Amino acid sequence: MKVLVLGLPRTGTQSLADALAHLGISPVYHMRDVGKNGHQGLWLQALDAKFAGAGPAWGRAEFDEILAGNEGVADFPAAVFVKELLDAYPEAAVLLTIRSEDAWYQSMMSTLWHAHSRRPADATSSMAALSHKYHTYCWNNDFPAHGRQHYHKHNDLVRESANGRAFLEFDVKDGWAPLCAFLGIAVPDEPFPRKDDWLPYKQQVAEEQAQKQQQQQQQQQQL
Repeated sequence: MKVLVLGLPRTGTQSLADALAHLGISPVYHMRDVGKNGHQGLWLQALDAKFAGAGPAWGRAEFDEILAGNEGVADFPAAVFVKELLDAYPEAAVLLTIRSEDAWYQSMMSTLWHAHSRRPADATSSMAALSHKYHTYCWNNDFPAHGRQHYHKHNDLVRESANGRAFLEFDVKDGWAPLCAFLGIAVPDEPFPRKDDWLPYKQQVAEEQAQKQQQQQQQQQQL
């Protein structure tokens, strides 16, 4: 393992994972790889072991069941396990992705929390179960009330726990220069990746809201 990206979702973890891959640090395990690899059950076990005492704490052997063969890891659910991953992979450099608190909060509200809070209570998919677990364990299943507090608590935990390690606090808006300087790699002659898997979801929500407003306007005109 070369790099642990321990910033919270919606802090540019996906763009950074793509940037690392371009720099030759690849593959980088990301939330988008969980369902693709059928790892939901393993992450559920890890979360319950950490927060509910259901089984022994996870170490390198357990994480390697999921992460073996990867040179980096980013985003949830991995970023929930700050101290565990630091202990499991002492050789890895640490990156903490950050952005302004307000921008992060609004982004979470319009993506992860929006999708989770509108999911049917009887949803039975393994991804729904995983989502419910980390929303419950991280902010007591009430992101609007507790999300900001968790943002500060999480980032402080990474800073403190990474003390003595190769560590970079990184805003993806800063692009290649600080990242490449940290890794000792030449700056590529191309734009820094900007990727957002949630973009189709946000576009769909915007379209639904526009249709709803149009219907409401039509109903008012008929009164």
